[in-house]
Amino acid sequence: MSDTSKEVKNPTNAHPDLSVLEGGVAIVTGGASGIGLALLERAMSQGMHAVIADIERDAIKKAEVRLRSLSSNADLKVLGVEVDVSSADQVEAMSRVVDEEFPDTPISLVAPNAGVGGGGPVLRAGDVDWDYTLGVNVKGVANCVRTFVPRIIERGNPASVVATSSQDGLCAAQGTYGVSKHACVALMEALHQELRGQSITTHVLCPNVVATNIVTSERNRPERFGGTPERQAAARRGNVIQDRFLAFGMPPSRCADFVFDSIECGIFYVMAEAEEDPGYVHLEVETRMKAIMEDGLPYRPPSKFIGRVFNPNTPLPKKRSS
Repeated sequence: MSDTSKEVKNPTNAHPDLSVLEGGVAIVTGGASGIGLALLERAMSQGMHAVIADIERDAIKKAEVRLRSLSSNADLKVLGVEVDVSSADQVEAMSRVVDEEFPDTPISLVAPNAGVGGGGPVLRAGDVDWDYTLGVNVKGVANCVRTFVPRIIERGNPASVVATSSQDGLCAAQGTYGVSKHACVALMEALHQELRGQSITTHVLCPNVVATNIVTSERNRPERFGGTPERQAAARRGNVIQDRFLAFGMPPSRCADFVFDSIECGIFYVMAEAEEDPGYVHLEVETRMKAIMEDGLPYRPPSKFIGRVFNPNTPLPKKRSS
């Protein structure tokens, strides 16, 4: 049951009683691990069926087993679909699979969460780097939105759309990744304005460092975007920064809590801050807005916490559960 005593900040963008989403389908891209899997776990706890949309087949299979074992409701279904969200054709094909599996079931949650890191500096990134980063982080969101949201509108049921951006989508941008995450925020802002009057809430998740595999996202770079077997294999082996993200990053479940609290309260910009870095995402936003309003220059304030994450000489914290 949801906590209806929470303060509703924006009533027109809120489902104060999450039970209105029960019985529907939750479609989450990048759903086989990290934030995506945490969102699906939370969605199932709220009585939604789970669609694990991901590019990694083996990870999908593991996630299916995990979600089925965690669900105490035998009536809830778990469906895994292999999909490259940067391909409009593949997302449309996924929608047909969902329609076949859930022919009379409303879509309650659409969460375009799949994302890739890296891309490089804007001065050095090549065409394939831009195409890959924007193809997943922006076009992937657009493909999901334009495929599934019209179905929700046609049916008229209550629903929520939550895209995963980053703190990099709100502060002074850095590199092609930052550009893509700003575009993701802008896309969701545009969607929110287009959906006025509908029973669909909209939200964009902008978290601090999270314990996910985004640092090694090169492992899934398709060949058409410059991916090679050697490059993919090297990424799968991991690296020091990946280990540090997993050790220092906030548990993905914390992001899921932020998201569902925001659905209840009507919060659009979900600034998910790490417990070790309270107030930092807000500071980044304030710094950027002040520069805009006062004719300043782009600047990203330093974070001692993020500095520890990227400093290999800083000892790793004790392992914690995700």
